[in-house]
Amino acid sequence: MRPLDLSKLRPFYMVAREGSMTKAAAKLNVSQPSLSVLIGDLEYNLKTQLFERLPAGVRLTAQGERLYAFAEKMLEQTDNFEKNFHEKEEEAEGEIKIITTPFVGAEWLVPHLTDFLKKHPKINIRILLRSENINLQEGDIAILTPVPQQPHLIQQHLFTVQVRLFASLSYIKKYGTPQTPQDLDNHHLITYKGNHYSPYGSINWVLNLGNTDRNLPRKSYFEIDSLHGMLRSAIQGLGIVELPNYSIILDSGLIEVLPAVKGPETPIYFIFPKTRKSSKKINLLLEYLSKRGK
Repeated sequence: MRPLDLSKLRPFYMVAREGSMTKAAAKLNVSQPSLSVLIGDLEYNLKTQLFERLPAGVRLTAQGERLYAFAEKMLEQTDNFEKNFHEKEEEAEGEIKIITTPFVGAEWLVPHLTDFLKKHPKINIRILLRSENINLQEGDIAILTPVPQQPHLIQQHLFTVQVRLFASLSYIKKYGTPQTPQDLDNHHLITYKGNHYSPYGSINWVLNLGNTDRNLPRKSYFEIDSLHGMLRSAIQGLGIVELPNYSIILDSGLIEVLPAVKGPETPIYFIFPKTRKSSKKINLLLEYLSKRGK
């Protein structure tokens, strides 16, 4: 077996992450045939098959999974070294790429960044909004729910949101106010994408709230895979919605329904690699956002 050619790790990693030679080639800005040849050479040199070729893409073999875990660590260390190497220690300047969910990014992070950017005009912010398939290596930091079993990451708690129920005044005037969780059986419920995991951590808690038969959850009246969409739907009077208690929601004019009933809590963290712990600009941003709350 020949020594591992480290230059082939990034193309291999990209194919594995995308699950497709064609998609990976587009991301790497190379031709699909040349990428296929590169992966074939890597497999030949390692004397093992790394991918199973499928009709609609590729899938890692057991040996491919081992190499993927190694490649992920190597590329993360390389990327972080490059960022640290080019970062000026004497002053806070340069770019910070932040990965977060669409709602947190647009409604919490952007409003809070105004004063920070005024204080640090040499820092440039790039926000990458992701609702699924989140790759932490895309950014310098992430503002998300905690990532389990990642000892190489520093994860600093920023705030905790709690899911509550809301409805518009027009809806309440038309359909009345539920007095108990069981009364929700007779109301229109707005939910996030059926029973899928939502960006704020709840799994449509309202569908089972007060329901004695968990095998028969309530039916959603209106569903949409966007917290913005859920908020707008409730404001339009389409039904009762479960939403995290961000200030923009509390100030939206919606009325809290069943206020004595509190939903699941979701912690939001400031996450970045331990290799960047000496970065002045990242620490400045962490210190600033830690004082903002929700």
